[in-house]
Amino acid sequence: MASGAPLMQMPEQQVMAPQALLAQPTIPVPADPTVGTITSGPGLSQALFCVCCINPMSCLGCFTKVDQNEQKALLFWGKYHGTLSEPGIYCVNPCGRELRSMSTKYNTLELKDIKVVDAKGSPVVVSGVVTYAIVSAKKACIDVENPQNYLRLQSTAALKHVTGRYPYSSSDGRGSLQTEGPAISAELVGILQEKVTIAGIRVVNFEIVDLSYAAEVAQVMLVKQQAEALVEARRLIVSSAVDMAHQAVVQLEAQGSRLCEEARERVTTNLLAVFVPTHRQRQLCQCPPGDARVGHDLAQDGEIASPSCRSMCTNLLPISIGVSSFR
Repeated sequence: MASGAPLMQMPEQQVMAPQALLAQPTIPVPADPTVGTITSGPGLSQALFCVCCINPMSCLGCFTKVDQNEQKALLFWGKYHGTLSEPGIYCVNPCGRELRSMSTKYNTLELKDIKVVDAKGSPVVVSGVVTYAIVSAKKACIDVENPQNYLRLQSTAALKHVTGRYPYSSSDGRGSLQTEGPAISAELVGILQEKVTIAGIRVVNFEIVDLSYAAEVAQVMLVKQQAEALVEARRLIVSSAVDMAHQAVVQLEAQGSRLCEEARERVTTNLLAVFVPTHRQRQLCQCPPGDARVGHDLAQDGEIASPSCRSMCTNLLPISIGVSSFR
């Protein structure tokens, strides 16, 4: 049997332009060797077909169809012979033939709640989404056992490897998991593509979609973040207050006011007292049930309400007064 024109050609596939989100440089996956529309197979298959062709009905088993976005790996007697990659009808010798189909459509893989350790040693829970497409039926069906499971395991390994080199957050301007999303995504695509090329998979995109501290440290890290935010806010308020006080003194002198050194200090001190808030922190004592003054403010109350909470209040009172005096 010789190769010839296709017996029946499917409509040409319309290739849609990829979106900007999917436009990532990837390592090309080598294409499979293709076979002709009419394939007779090895000598043993040809001989058996000649014996069976006496019955015309046996010829009906020669035809096989390849759908749009599909590839079929062709094997004769367990040996790979080629790939049917173009959509259409093929005439293939059925003697000793085996076809293994694989879809080439775009697909996604969700990696949910993967626990990793960031660069600072804190446990972090990361979720990611991998967009991929299988482009080689031979590699996906023959070279690996389960391409989807292979991709999942390799994606998890790549995610842990890359995210472990970044801290969750950084206050000194260095890269972190919260700020380096595009760079981390590109690095994940490159590392994962090297791992899954053997499975005939082309990685289109790999993005981190969720990021949080692990449950065992979430509360502690939240307190830490609040403390850091409070320090930054205080620093900003003080810095802005100093600048405004300095500008006020400069403007007064520019308008003709002659201020001595003592007057400058007094004006600056008064302006800083106005600009910088000095709210007093209240220290509350939770008195035992039955006490009429439950939750009284120790900084305002000069006396302890009841003997039942005397020991606790007397311990907290100096601390509260000290904090209030400092503020």
